[in-house]
Amino acid sequence: MLRMSLLCLLLATPAVQAANHTVTAFSGPFRFEPASLTIQAGDTVTFVNGGGFHNVVSDPGAIATFRCANGCDGAGGNGDLSNTSWSAVVTFPDAGTAGYHCEAHGGPGTGMAGTITVVDDVLFADDFEPPN
Repeated sequence: MLRMSLLCLLLATPAVQAANHTVTAFSGPFRFEPASLTIQAGDTVTFVNGGGFHNVVSDPGAIATFRCANGCDGAGGNGDLSNTSWSAVVTFPDAGTAGYHCEAHGGPGTGMAGTITVVDDVLFADDFEPPN
């Protein structure tokens, strides 16, 4: 009975809204901040140029494919390297890992690079212990 009550409570709880996170590209030294980020499936990441000649490109095998600067290739934008004050939003709908890098200053997993880990934290009634 307790499990059924918890399950009903979970089903009645409103869905959590997706969050937006920001990753900024910097020069001197060349880096992304934060370089490592953990988010929930469905969240978005806004990549921003904090100064310098940069873009952001997903590594081969990443759970999301993107090449962004002044918007993203294939989404009405242009992912070419740019020194303008650009930003681009990428959605991560599925759990997994997305490595990324700047084409001018890094490569997959090296130099100006980072990693986004996407988790899918779904709660089940079995995750709860009954009260004493």
